[in-house]
Amino acid sequence: MALWLARRGADVALVARRRDLLEEVAVEVRALGRRALVVPTDVAVREEVLRAFEDVVEGLGQPDILVNAAGIAVWKAFLDVTELEHRAMMDVNYWGAFHWIRAALPGMRALGRGHIVNISSGTGKIGLSVTSGYSASKFALTGLSESLHRELLGTNLNVSCVHPGSIRTGFWDPVAIPRDGVPPLVRFAPKMSPQAVARTVGSCVRWGFAVRTVPVFVGLLARANAIWIRLGDLMLWKWFIPLLGMALLLGFLF
Repeated sequence: MALWLARRGADVALVARRRDLLEEVAVEVRALGRRALVVPTDVAVREEVLRAFEDVVEGLGQPDILVNAAGIAVWKAFLDVTELEHRAMMDVNYWGAFHWIRAALPGMRALGRGHIVNISSGTGKIGLSVTSGYSASKFALTGLSESLHRELLGTNLNVSCVHPGSIRTGFWDPVAIPRDGVPPLVRFAPKMSPQAVARTVGSCVRWGFAVRTVPVFVGLLARANAIWIRLGDLMLWKWFIPLLGMALLLGFLF
């Protein structure tokens, strides 16, 4: 996402916990002829976010694009998730975005322009059996995004919420994900590339989309679940895909 923005003329502040990884991205941004500011920060800590935002303003000026992409997940059944783990997911996935929006929005108002993109998740629209804590945090971010979108209608400030499916990064760790808790439709579906997610975020920045759910099958699943939760249950049933494939084959043959 940082490189997508840099290629289109943006200077970029890079915010995460690990300085070494941020510095690697900063080198690539600078190679594109743009400025890059590395700001190691734990977004779950309000004081660190406020300090980081001051550093960003001092180093690059008031930002007019904010992308909240930090996220952590614990894949466990509800009774196996500790309260500490649940709070950690809320602190990063929801409160981290909240802190950054509260810091950046006043300056965007003063500029008279701005765009906030919050990265939620497909499970921010449809909860799975081992994502109670993660889904709770992402549903919260989805609700915040939708409310802010409507609050800012008619201004030159936009809020977008992106709901990606599984992405090919270390975040999706098959070893850490309980096999029985993730339905085949999710487990075996093609994983998106980080570049595809970046293009989706870019489309929100360029065209002002309020909501994007990608890939297509995640959007269809979310819509079906919103219409009737039992329809979502059916699509997530472990035999749904085999039976659907058999029905399509029989229809083709006969």
